[in-house]
Amino acid sequence: RIKAIESPNKDDDTQWLTYWVVYGVFSIAEFFSDIFLSWFPFYYMIKCGFLLWCMAPSPSNGAEFLYHRIIRPFFLKHEAQLDSVVKDLKDKA
Repeated sequence: RIKAIESPNKDDDTQWLTYWVVYGVFSIAEFFSDIFLSWFPFYYMIKCGFLLWCMAPSPSNGAEFLYHRIIRPFFLKHEAQLDSVVKDLKDKA
């Protein structure tokens, strides 16, 4: 999905692709930290608010913000390594 966002062909699907990339990263992080986070009061309300902020149909929604500030720089820095891992997995499959 990141490759589709970074492609030169920009359609109106970019907003939703960005959201799903952010949601995927959030889901992975939550999988490993859910046992600790669930103890915090109002965690699930804060989680719902966070996801609504990420889906907001405004130009400065959370998904755009998090993607451009955190995920995109990390991806661009490690793109070659990630591509080689994906290629190795494809070869093994």
